Amino acid sequence: MKTYILKETSEMEAIINECPICFVGLNDNGKNPYVFPMNFAYNDGEIILHSAPSGRHQELIAQNNRVTVTFCSGNKLVYQHPEVACSYRMDSKSVICTGSVNFIENLQEKERYLNLIMQKYTGKDFKYSIPALSNVKVWKIKIETMTARAFGQKHRR
Repeated sequence: MKTYILKETSEMEAIINECPICFVGLNDNGKNPYVFPMNFAYNDGEIILHSAPSGRHQELIAQNNRVTVTFCSGNKLVYQHPEVACSYRMDSKSVICTGSVNFIENLQEKERYLNLIMQKYTGKDFKYSIPALSNVKVWKIKIETMTARAFGQKHRR
């Protein structure tokens, strides 16, 4: 079994859209990386996230708004030979994106972006109160780099 680099944007976007969560990595100024799972939406080369208006993640973004976001789909265990431990792998695909966080402040834009997230998970749009919109951080990450791999694949001819 082999790992393949995926180069087609449409294939990378399909992997992203299959995933129920992503993992966001922030820089902790030379200390340990800070990585956590989040719900998200993907829209036209942008990753949309939402969070509480304060917390460690907000402190780290204030210091450095550069992020890495990872996605992984598939979790099927495959092997070439059942008695050879090193032949086992996960049949999966992953995408790694980098970019910078920009926060959406306009309440109408926040509502639009929050509904992109809600559409992903519920298929519905919602109305939000002004206090609800005012008390949430909506993140927009324009993807600068995107790479992808397929793991545990049969050899291609």
